[in-house]
Amino acid sequence: MYSLGLLKSRAIKGGREPTDRRIQEARMLKGMGPAETSLYLYPRMLAVHNLEPGEGFADDTGHLKMPAAIRTSFACIEEGGVYIVDNGQILLLWLHAQTSPNLLEDLFGEGMISLQALDPNMNALPVLETHLNAQVRNVLLHLESQRGSKGLAIQLARQGLDGAEYEFARLLYEDRNGEASSYVDWLVQLHRSVGMELSGQKTKTTSEDVSQTVSNTISSITGAVWGGT
Repeated sequence: MYSLGLLKSRAIKGGREPTDRRIQEARMLKGMGPAETSLYLYPRMLAVHNLEPGEGFADDTGHLKMPAAIRTSFACIEEGGVYIVDNGQILLLWLHAQTSPNLLEDLFGEGMISLQALDPNMNALPVLETHLNAQVRNVLLHLESQRGSKGLAIQLARQGLDGAEYEFARLLYEDRNGEASSYVDWLVQLHRSVGMELSGQKTKTTSEDVSQTVSNTISSITGAVWGGT
């Protein structure tokens, strides 16, 4: 999964991408530690609308009870759902077009009963006395604490309204997006290649096809991205 995530990163992915951004992402990757790299290559996605009552609060041991992460695939998205997606560099709060008005008010405050009522430039949740609002703020504080000196600002991605929705789709690494395979297709390709290798049936043509696939993936990278100072 991490190999696929690397191929889908802006540093390496196929398609049109500004060279400056590729270089910046590549150099950023070089400076990451293991934990930061793993999160960047497979983002964390949390379902806000399915939080259990005790999640987002301290348990009996005094540690924050975090919700379980779900797979980064649109197949896991529920109608009316609200999701946090965090790759350690950006944090998106994605809201389905059919999000409940009651949920919106619990999360954003009185009168916020539609996606259109929300401020698209919002970068932090308001402090409210609702259970859900406290849960999510605590979760966000925990995620921020894992970023070291880097601050955390949320970015709204309202379905059908915000450009950040495209970034949300890009971070669903298990799905097919752009020129990259889905996770299932990637596994099938790997298993087929390994099976042919083990059975001694792997031909020169197959090896050349795999090499060409990798070459096509990185063909749009300009210059010595990984070098320099």
